Amino acid sequence: MTQESKEKAKTQLVVAAILIGWFLTIANFVWTAASKDTQYNFRLDSIESELEDLDGRLDVAETFRLEIRSDLAEIKTDLLWIRKELEKR
Repeated sequence: MTQESKEKAKTQLVVAAILIGWFLTIANFVWTAASKDTQYNFRLDSIESELEDLDGRLDVAETFRLEIRSDLAEIKTDLLWIRKELEKR
């Protein structure tokens, strides 16, 4: 092998190493971006499901509050009726 062919082989190896390095760097950037996108999607899905759960619980709490208010109104009416009956006697 001549000196020139050895230099050419070294140059080809250096170019190949540089290209592989750039490919791996770009692949790493793509992998990182895809990973973060997946994490954000998972977090958003989790937050959406929690919001739906909280919305349902809030609806139940609102219904319960309205039932309590209705029951208190009935109790108040009953107490007023009892007071009037006691005043008549």
